[in-house]
Amino acid sequence: MNSDKFLDRAHDIQDTYGYIPEGEIDKMAKEFDVPRAKVYGSIRFYSMFYTEPTGKYIIRVCDSLSCHINDSKSIVESIKNYLGIDDGETTKNKKFTLEVVECLGHCGEGPVMMVNDEMYTHVSENMALDIIKDCT
Repeated sequence: MNSDKFLDRAHDIQDTYGYIPEGEIDKMAKEFDVPRAKVYGSIRFYSMFYTEPTGKYIIRVCDSLSCHINDSKSIVESIKNYLGIDDGETTKNKKFTLEVVECLGHCGEGPVMMVNDEMYTHVSENMALDIIKDCT
């Protein structure tokens, strides 16, 4: 399987649907002449691909050691309580998806949160909720 073509195809599908639906996984298996399990495994390997619909805003909160020491756990709990979802879930209105991630690459500025492509550093519980409230 040509990995560049596979990734391009997966990106195209996700750009169209916002995730990669089951039916498209089947089509990719036929297109690349590989078992469905290999396509699914490859998609699950990359954190930027989703096999379920996600929210308009994907909230990622770092919980690596440096962020954890700076109390990222309380930020995650505040977001969970505010949105009524758990890690890996999407709100019923499909506005927000919450992901607790291992590292966002700003270890000296934690806790760190990312909403879609926007990075926020030195985040507090109140700041996190204000950022979420500002999403329109």
